[in-house]
Formats: sequence, structure tokens, C-alpha cells
Amino acid sequence: MLRGVAALELKTRVAAGYSQTALEYDAVAGHAYLMGLRRLLPLVRVPPQPAILDVGSGTGINLLELARVFGPCRLLVGIDLSPGMVAVAGAKAGMAGVVAVLQEGDAEDIPYPDGTFDLVVANSMYHWVRDRPRAAREFARVLRAGGQLVLACATAPGFGEWRALLQSVLTHLLGPHAPEAFPDLPSAQEVACSLQAAGFALPFFRPIAERVYVYDPERFVRLMATVAPNWAAGLSPETRRAVEAEAARAMRRAAPEGFTVTWTAVETVGTKVAG
Repeated sequence: MLRGVAALELKTRVAAGYSQTALEYDAVAGHAYLMGLRRLLPLVRVPPQPAILDVGSGTGINLLELARVFGPCRLLVGIDLSPGMVAVAGAKAGMAGVVAVLQEGDAEDIPYPDGTFDLVVANSMYHWVRDRPRAAREFARVLRAGGQLVLACATAPGFGEWRALLQSVLTHLLGPHAPEAFPDLPSAQEVACSLQAAGFALPFFRPIAERVYVYDPERFVRLMATVAPNWAAGLSPETRRAVEAEAARAMRRAAPEGFTVTWTAVETVGTKVAG
């Protein structure tokens, strides 16, 4: 687990990277993340006019879906580290006529009082959190007793092949102090233990494992540079394009008939235990 300066540096890179990709995010990856959320929402039970928090709200695509399914809401909030993402989400909510609070915020220090929300959603953001037990406690703290958590998270050993290749490319092009290529993913057991220790019962907890073969490296690289852009923060557009081009070439060299990518994740719906 990263501490102190290292953790702060990663948060800064994540915020900057996602600000760079905010305008293209929905077109490249938004639908896939929305489909993941839709798989879990039928398991959720909230009272009429619920208070809902979307942590790592990104472009607001999840928030608008929550408003559609559970609205009207007495309080609808999205927080995200990335100012670029917050700006895009706010604009989309305004255009859709959805009343929501969109603000910069950190999962490890949620700026709301205890027991504020009936539902907390953390869709594909928990793997970016460095102090995951602290974030899990924050999810529980801002929920009322009996409130629910919807969480989807990439897990180890997922994307190991891609992470190794990209790190090699970054080191080759940028030197030994190249940025981290990909987040340090938690195991499925770590996710479960951190949530249970924070006071959640997990009646639904589903590990996912799938092996896919990439036949279009350029498209895959573009996707991953959009959804995991921490490494690109602070790089010039020219340098970023050079990294992406070399990564695609490296994938073709490594596996001309299709580069293997292992995808592992968990999906869970938890309930805050009273007391």
C-alpha cells in the first residue's frame, strides 16, 4: 500500500490523466461500464426518494442511470478526483435536467456526514484507491444502517500481460523513472475482507475471470489509454502517441495471432450492518 508522498503523487496523476480523457471517455468505454452497473441494480432496494452517492462518478454516466432508475432523489451526489470528469458530468446532468451535486472528492475522505446516504455506488474505481480499507470505512460511514453499496472492481491478476508490456514500453521510451503503467490491483479476497471489516454483509459477491485475445492492438491501446490514463499525465501529446504506437507494435511482435489479456474482477452488492 502506498503511503504519504507516493500515494499523493498517484492521486494527482490519476486526476490529471482522467481530465485528459474525459471528453472521449463515454465514446470509448462508457457503455461497457454502464452495462456492468445495470447488472447489479436489480439487486438494490432503496426507499422512495433516496439519497445516493456515486464515488468516482467520472463523466456522470452512472449518475444519470441512477437518477433514471431510482429518481426522484432527495439527494444525488457524484464525487471524483478529476476536475475534468466533474466538469463533463456537471454539463451532462444539466443538459439532462437532472438535479445533482457534482464535486471533486476523494473516496478516502468523503465530504459528507455520517449516515447521509441510502446507496453508495463505486463502479470501477476501487482498484485506483491506495488505502482501500479506509475507503471502505468511508463508504460505510456515510451510509445509514441497512444502506447498500454497489461495487465493481478490477482484481489481480487481471491485465497482468498488458501491464508488463506497457511498463516495458514506458521504461524503454521514458527511462527508469517512467510512471506506473497500471494500478496495483487488489485480490478478490482483499476486496471482500476490506468491505466486511468496514461493516458490510456481502449477500452478493461474484468473482469474474475471462481470457480474451486482442486482434486489433491499436484499438485496445486506445481503450486502455482512456480508461487507465495515469501513466500519460503530464506527457506531451506527441510522447503519449509515441508510447501508444510502440505498445501496439510490441503487442503485434509478442503475439501476431492475438495478444492474450486476462480480465479478472469482482461485482458485489453489500449491506451496512446495523450497530
